[in-house]
Amino acid sequence: MTKFILIIQVCSFLTGVCKPTIENAVLYNSWNECVVAAHIQSMNLLQLEGMSNMNEFRLATKYDCIAVQQDNV
Repeated sequence: MTKFILIIQVCSFLTGVCKPTIENAVLYNSWNECVVAAHIQSMNLLQLEGMSNMNEFRLATKYDCIAVQQDNV
């Protein structure tokens, strides 16, 4: 069965520098679940950065949902 792991980074689209990757320990059952979680987590991470930092460094997130095979248990 295919599951998905979310990895996400906060990056400056001004400088191209990204903070360390955050790998979520949750295994998502579908691509859809993973992508929706990525957008929710993106909003939370960017709110923590604050509007001033977001504007100054043009912060945004980059993410990927990586497929992994999980044996049926």
